[in-house]
Amino acid sequence: MNALGNIVLPNGEILAGNRDEQTKFKSYEDMVDFVTQDRSNTTISVVGINVDLGAKQHLEKVAHLASHGQVRAINPVHTSSDGDTVFVFSTGELKNPFNDMLHYFQETEDSLYTQVDIIGHAAARAAQESIYDACNSAETVQFEQAYRGVIPSARDLP
Repeated sequence: MNALGNIVLPNGEILAGNRDEQTKFKSYEDMVDFVTQDRSNTTISVVGINVDLGAKQHLEKVAHLASHGQVRAINPVHTSSDGDTVFVFSTGELKNPFNDMLHYFQETEDSLYTQVDIIGHAAARAAQESIYDACNSAETVQFEQAYRGVIPSARDLP
């Protein structure tokens, strides 16, 4: 978790992010002149599931949907200065984790697409919450190139 953008809670409040002496947090647009070219900012989310989705394309779809969690939590995300990405893996233990009610949500005869959508959207929520957790769990560190030589944790910000 080393986002270039600010971490934004569902209510719009900024949890962590870029700051300066005049404001608690700066928007990305206000940071454009400060942005580095070294692409050293990145947020990596790893999603593990135990459902056998049968094909690589379905895992890719889950990863795509899981990236929406990054979009919800980081503003902006996926810039050219970021390496933001999501990895998904499956242990393949379960063939179908859903009950008979799944058919009410199916748009096609193949329930696998509905399963992928449900799992993908749950993965997005998990990715979003994991970003908030990373900010709340981080510790303040000294870093010479940082503003005032320190990267404060979210819990240590005034």
